[in-house]
Amino acid sequence: MLENSEGHEEGGWQAKVKDLVEQIQEPTRFLCVYLDPKTKQVKLVADSESQKNFSESEAFSELKEILTRTNKKKTNLQVYNHLHDSLSCHQIKPVQFHQPDQVVSHDGYDKLPVEILRIIFGFLKPTDLRNILLVSQTWKSVAEEPVLWTGFDLPDVCRRHVQALMMFSNLSLFSKLQHLALSEFFFKLKDEHVELFCDLGLSSIEISNIDLSEVSDQLLGRLVSGCKECVIKVLQDKHWGRPGVNKAISIISEIQDNSNLKSLELIHYDNLIMMATGEKRKMSLTYIPSDFLTRLFKKLDSLALENLHLSSEQLGSVFDQIVNLSRLSFRGINLDATQTRQLIDILGSTCQLKSLSLSKVDLAEIPVMAITKAIIKVETVDLEDVMIETDQIEELFLEFISSGDSKMKHLSIILMTDNLFEVDAVVFANAVNKLESVNFDGDLPETMIKEVFQVMSLGTNLKTLGTPSNQIAIDTFSNIAEVDPEVLAMALNNLQSVRFDFGGGDEADGCCCLSVAQMQAFFKQLSLKTKLKTILRKEHDDFAVQSNK
Repeated sequence: MLENSEGHEEGGWQAKVKDLVEQIQEPTRFLCVYLDPKTKQVKLVADSESQKNFSESEAFSELKEILTRTNKKKTNLQVYNHLHDSLSCHQIKPVQFHQPDQVVSHDGYDKLPVEILRIIFGFLKPTDLRNILLVSQTWKSVAEEPVLWTGFDLPDVCRRHVQALMMFSNLSLFSKLQHLALSEFFFKLKDEHVELFCDLGLSSIEISNIDLSEVSDQLLGRLVSGCKECVIKVLQDKHWGRPGVNKAISIISEIQDNSNLKSLELIHYDNLIMMATGEKRKMSLTYIPSDFLTRLFKKLDSLALENLHLSSEQLGSVFDQIVNLSRLSFRGINLDATQTRQLIDILGSTCQLKSLSLSKVDLAEIPVMAITKAIIKVETVDLEDVMIETDQIEELFLEFISSGDSKMKHLSIILMTDNLFEVDAVVFANAVNKLESVNFDGDLPETMIKEVFQVMSLGTNLKTLGTPSNQIAIDTFSNIAEVDPEVLAMALNNLQSVRFDFGGGDEADGCCCLSVAQMQAFFKQLSLKTKLKTILRKEHDDFAVQSNK
């Protein structure tokens, strides 16, 4: 709790704040006004009624001025212990910090079992592990294990100055590199620079936002071949700094038959719309022999292709290897009706996929049973801008609900809201609550949102709304206020993670659609019984919820 030393004086800012809040005629039950330390903007967290009343009052603008002015007086701020919940911040004395007389010895920690040290070090970032290497021989021997350095990338200074890169390559720490983002270098890379990385045994590499015109294709192919995972992002216009189409194709063509690759992502970005088709321009791979692609894809466990043009023979090479994949992303790849049916049939009969992502695929003429077989045994399914009719979606949900051996846990349906929201509300609600996570864009109709939370309140498999990495904020549904407060409280406390934005935008521009009664019911249920482990808020870190069991 930060408090200005002038706050207790008569007429000080705390007294001023109290007077301003009391000026608000309408009841304000949930209210927090704070200065964001990152953006330096004053933000408001409140329920919908309080937010409207307070943001429109003169008190809000005066409070913003007080908070901003007080924050600038950094020398007058004192730190208070906020852990004493029974005391107000005005009653607590400042915390005193003392420098210890003696430094604790590390000898005792050196006697910890290696297994314990390995677990502890596993929570550290590679940047912190660099310091661990300097503590003692025991710590150094454990901290050098490669598994702890997963994701370790080049320091930023090595991307800015070629001298720094050459100096870093001579340090023992250089051998710990596991991931290489070959992007955004401030100098042109040459063969001598890329040679430094070839013998490191990198786990993964990402190539994007970089001019590789002075690096040989053979060397880049050798570098990629030594990695287990490779992502190549291509922009059509080379002047934007990404490797051009020709360079990307050359790199792929030089990947060796004995490569270590297990995962390949080839993504083409181009905003140019072709007038003839109305689609974005695609990168053609037709110059690469089909038999080479067959050999390349044969060893892969994960394949992602986006916005590419492949010949019929090349598509056959992809289809032949689907049986070996655990993850497939097929986005913006032109398929005719026969090829689409062939893909769906293969997915439904032989594949062992755990993750499937499809975009710009026309499923309107595919029988529902074939679609069901293709996706119902895949854990994570992502459908974006897929052409599918309402009755197909509804039949698919009904098959999913009645299936006893479905493995699907996560479903994302994007850019399909017109057909999705015409599905029967009861069918939609029961299908959604059988999943662990569901993601969609658009706003749920009133009947659908009531039914979803009604089913959720009685028991659900859902752990969150939205994807785990991008949850949907509950208070942004425009019809959420129509849900009974007790039903909503029970439903949300049956989830494991929930996100509230409470307006979420800068200052008071956002909109919270939850009512006071709904917020009161939620927090009351949270204190009694809940499955929630995490509550999220936009642009803020998670905070854990301690439930009463």
